[in-house]
Amino acid sequence: MTEVPERNTRQKSIIYNTLCCLSNHPTADCVYEAIHDRHPAISRATVYRVLNRLVDNGTIQKVGVNRGADHFDHRAHPHYHICCIRCGKVSDVEMPYMAELERQAGDCRGYRVTSCSIQFEGVCPECQRKEKADTVR
Repeated sequence: MTEVPERNTRQKSIIYNTLCCLSNHPTADCVYEAIHDRHPAISRATVYRVLNRLVDNGTIQKVGVNRGADHFDHRAHPHYHICCIRCGKVSDVEMPYMAELERQAGDCRGYRVTSCSIQFEGVCPECQRKEKADTVR
């Protein structure tokens, strides 16, 4: 059975380009809000559906956050993220991806690893400044 190629619709292009322009690991709601004023015909459900399809076909990455809504990343290559436990901001961690870690994890239990998600948590510099300012008061 041959796979039907997915159409590159105008809505999909708008949603993908908005995600790339935001470049701050937005949630689906943030993408929707960024689109809504200029393209009111694109519904929230369409944004969710398109983002999830782009994840499924490997064009973008979904960043599951332990304390909130999923975020989306236009950089689809394997890399790590760090999430602020105060404000929920998600950032890329600029360090080499350790593919060997996945192989070792699978080998120790006989698994064939299909994906891996390592997420660091901490307090972002902006929230640290706010905390410091609050303690000075």
